[in-house]
Amino acid sequence: MKNNSILVLVLIVFSFTSFSQYKRYGGKKRPQKMAPFIQALNNNGWFVSPGVTLTPKLNFFNYNPELTITDNGTIYEALNLEQQSKIGAYLEVGRYRLLSTRKLISYIDYGLAYKMLRSGQTYDLRTSGLLNDTNSYTQSFTNHNISGFFNANNVLAINKNIFFQNTLGVNVDYALSQKVETDDGTPFIGTYQDETSRLKAQVHYKFGVGIRIGERLYAIPSVEIPLLTGWKWEGGRSTFGAFNSRYRPMIISVRFSWLTKPSCPKVWDNDPSTKNGGGL
Repeated sequence: MKNNSILVLVLIVFSFTSFSQYKRYGGKKRPQKMAPFIQALNNNGWFVSPGVTLTPKLNFFNYNPELTITDNGTIYEALNLEQQSKIGAYLEVGRYRLLSTRKLISYIDYGLAYKMLRSGQTYDLRTSGLLNDTNSYTQSFTNHNISGFFNANNVLAINKNIFFQNTLGVNVDYALSQKVETDDGTPFIGTYQDETSRLKAQVHYKFGVGIRIGERLYAIPSVEIPLLTGWKWEGGRSTFGAFNSRYRPMIISVRFSWLTKPSCPKVWDNDPSTKNGGGL
């Protein structure tokens, strides 16, 4: 009997709470958004993003390299060409600035990153002519980049604990070192593409999901891919070439962003023209 009375009391309280929310929002229940949570916090802060890089094929433009050459009457023909996506290290550090919880650009960020790209390919090489045999070969490509980036981010908040993030940004990468290894000593290596450009300027897209994991700490798992390479220009492609293949660099990372409180509490006067007003 006692348990039943407690259950009835809980249901009554829940009903009154739900009805209050229903009236408050004009007949619709809505979750608490991020604005009330972040308005009292600083607009600027730091973040760090560890992650990995991958180099899957994912070519939006067809790429069909010529795999047969003739040298002194000998024909080299590559068979069973397979691209290899390899894992590399990634780490970025930067600053963010909150702009608005209601406009298209919610916040901007910028910083520096270390980006390691690794890829490879394997193939069987059949030699016709005086000899007629088939051998297998393996290549690998590795470069270490320092990268600068700038991003504009749109945040779609479910509540203060979870949000979706769409990002459009630019990055400029410079390869501090590049290493190409091959065990193919035949003239077929003459069909390889030119050496991958050490300098790259790209437009990229990133999608992430923000999750609040502490009082003012967010983790944002994200996936980033390039959309367009401006330098060097390769006919609208956003992939890079190595050996007889093209690779799309993909970054999978987790951003950890710290929100901080100002030394003096903000006073919100709903005036967007003031720094303490309703700008967020």
